Amino acid sequence: MSHLDQLNSAQKEAVMATEGPLLVIAGAGSGKTRVIEHRVAHLVENGVSPEKILLLTFTRRAAGEMLRRAAGHVKAAEHVEGGTFHSFAYKMLRKYGTRVGVPKKFSILDEGDAEEAIHRCATQLGFYDKKERFPKKGALRKVVSQAFNKQLTVEAVLLREYPNFLHLADEVERLRDRYAEYKMEKGYLDYDDLLFFLLMLLQQKETQVFIAEKYSHVMVDEYQDTNRAQGEITYFLGRENRNVMVVGDDAQSIYGFRGASHENIMEFPKRFSKTKVIKLEENYRSTQDILDVANAVLDNMASKYSKEMRSAHGEKGVCPTMLFFGNSRREAEWIAGKIKELRDEGESFHHQAVLFRSTYASISLQAELARRNIPFQLFGGVKFYETAHAKDLISHLKILVNLQDELAWNRVLMLLEGIGPRTASQITDDIISVQDFSDVFEILDRHASVGRYGDGLKRLLSLLREVTHEKIPPLEQLKQVSKYYEPIFRTKFDDWPKRLNDILVLQEIVEQYKNLDQFLADFVIDPPRLGVMAEAEDHDEKPLTLSTIHSAKGLEWDYVFVIGLMEGVLPSGFALGRDDEIEEEHRLFYVGVTRAKKQLFLSASYLSSRGRFDSAHREEMGSGEISRFLTAPNVISKVEHQMFVEEDGGDDEGEVDYDDEGIGPVRRKEELW
Repeated sequence: MSHLDQLNSAQKEAVMATEGPLLVIAGAGSGKTRVIEHRVAHLVENGVSPEKILLLTFTRRAAGEMLRRAAGHVKAAEHVEGGTFHSFAYKMLRKYGTRVGVPKKFSILDEGDAEEAIHRCATQLGFYDKKERFPKKGALRKVVSQAFNKQLTVEAVLLREYPNFLHLADEVERLRDRYAEYKMEKGYLDYDDLLFFLLMLLQQKETQVFIAEKYSHVMVDEYQDTNRAQGEITYFLGRENRNVMVVGDDAQSIYGFRGASHENIMEFPKRFSKTKVIKLEENYRSTQDILDVANAVLDNMASKYSKEMRSAHGEKGVCPTMLFFGNSRREAEWIAGKIKELRDEGESFHHQAVLFRSTYASISLQAELARRNIPFQLFGGVKFYETAHAKDLISHLKILVNLQDELAWNRVLMLLEGIGPRTASQITDDIISVQDFSDVFEILDRHASVGRYGDGLKRLLSLLREVTHEKIPPLEQLKQVSKYYEPIFRTKFDDWPKRLNDILVLQEIVEQYKNLDQFLADFVIDPPRLGVMAEAEDHDEKPLTLSTIHSAKGLEWDYVFVIGLMEGVLPSGFALGRDDEIEEEHRLFYVGVTRAKKQLFLSASYLSSRGRFDSAHREEMGSGEISRFLTAPNVISKVEHQMFVEEDGGDDEGEVDYDDEGIGPVRRKEELW
């Protein structure tokens, strides 16, 4: 029995098409890995030398696993060269880099080192000596990297990512040039340089002849995730022999924020004339009812390769459920209850997942899962309670409850301009030596009369006078602290608009408490982050998964809950008004839907929407309506069991009465500040 007998007809066609350019459009769950595995084996057993085959993937592990499987069919396949674009670039530049100006001996900078190098260059140029604020090293590294990966000008990247620094475009351009010089002086290459110099090398005629002789067949996996430079590298690797196969799913191109180019996979047939296109449409993961929703979502995409996913097992399954809640607390309670119910019915936590666009959309659910002692692990993004801005706000609340909280006072004071570790320590020592806020007021007033930090201390003193009255509820205290924190927040974080969501969520949680002591105690004793350990020691089974959709790509679970399906959340408010980014958000929704094997729940809650909280960003953040991706007629018609949970806390559940556009009534939210 041939190993090819394990394949369906489309997979077998892709494996046996060994001559000429080939584009394999592999739908979600369609077995693309098997195609690469068997194609490598097929090439080798039909006389192609393993050393003449090059396989490029996005992780060494993926390449190793594919080649290991191929070697299981034909042992010689273990000698095929496989790796990532960056590892291949490193290998080539070690041997031939001097041809394009790469130092004979060079070191690779990781992202942390690259940020530090950029910071040193900015310091050398005197950009941090000026009164005008200059972006921090992380933001600068992102701008420089995105300009390369997306082949954009620095000005264009600033306009999209950091419009508040657009007026500094010329300075950032100078910094980029100095950074490039610095690396060459020191013998450094960062990740982007590896691709840049490899591309320069491949553009040389001498190298092209060498590559044509060295590799007769080139294969690239996850082609939809390649950036512009990687697309060009693929072109030059396959230009002479034309035996280049790329595999990917245009509908799962979701890493534009990392520089990935959706156009690469769409334009491949134009770059390589007479490209054969094979579509893998048999799905080995999901039931047909789930695939019907996915197909409808796919049909609504503007730029795509049309395809119709079919269940390879012919299983109809359970119709996906759409739920709408009046607030995120009710949503969290229902989902946590359903997860527990499925567990009681024998479906382990490990086979269930909750997916979302951004981590903040899961904060209420994290708290609810922790309260119910349901173990979970969190993937993607920084945990809310570990973010600097959340810690800043919590520290202000802690000193209202405990005057002797030395760590909280130190953090609060260090936020003020002009106060460093030594001064913060001196003021903190004075404060923790007293027992009453009236004494604290005197201490702050005294310190405010000296030093260049006087204005900051006076603002802090004014805040503390306002929020230390016993009758002020916790929510009002947090709002006052947030108002005080706003100018610090905007100065401290270059990406502060993206962090505003977290502050609103914190207000939603605090609103449930009448006592600030209890709120802080819950967060210290049993915060949601306690549930994100890989496997909590006090649980005897693998945990539930909470994940951003970006981090869930390539994974699957029996039961999937996709939450936060509101305008301003998915699609993200930062994508509104930008057609290309809305399209990527659309593809992100598709990826979320296609993670489910047995049952899919699609959830929206009014308070999931991050709209209407900042007057300067109202137009960006969305209206608070149900996501356009879900309310499309051909999608909503595939979701038969639509439920509504009343906001008043009642237990009524029933069918949603939608208007002509499929959107129910939604309240407006007051501003944050």
